[in-house]
Amino acid sequence: MKVLLDENLSWRMIKKLALYFSEVVHASELKIIQPADDISIWNYAKKNGFTIISKDDDFEKIVLLRKAPPNLIYLKTYNLNTNKLTELIIKNKDKIVEFDNSKENDIFEIYSN
Repeated sequence: MKVLLDENLSWRMIKKLALYFSEVVHASELKIIQPADDISIWNYAKKNGFTIISKDDDFEKIVLLRKAPPNLIYLKTYNLNTNKLTELIIKNKDKIVEFDNSKENDIFEIYSN
């Protein structure tokens, strides 16, 4: 599964997440005008088969208007630090993959405790 981390997440997450997903990129790495806006990130993910991971509620609105693909992993986690966010994604990895493979829903929400 290929995941694209939105700009509101740290690029430092890539190294750990790369152990669990086939490809992990950060929005700042994309060959699009930087800083990348949400629609450019969305279009890139759609064109290249990525699932977006974000804390940005704007992506939720885009999904509701435009539908998937790409799918959205929406982190509703308040102010967790990068390590805690990474751990939360890894903890939910099996559910994330199942969601992405099911094609039944467009958004998978992950909450912190």
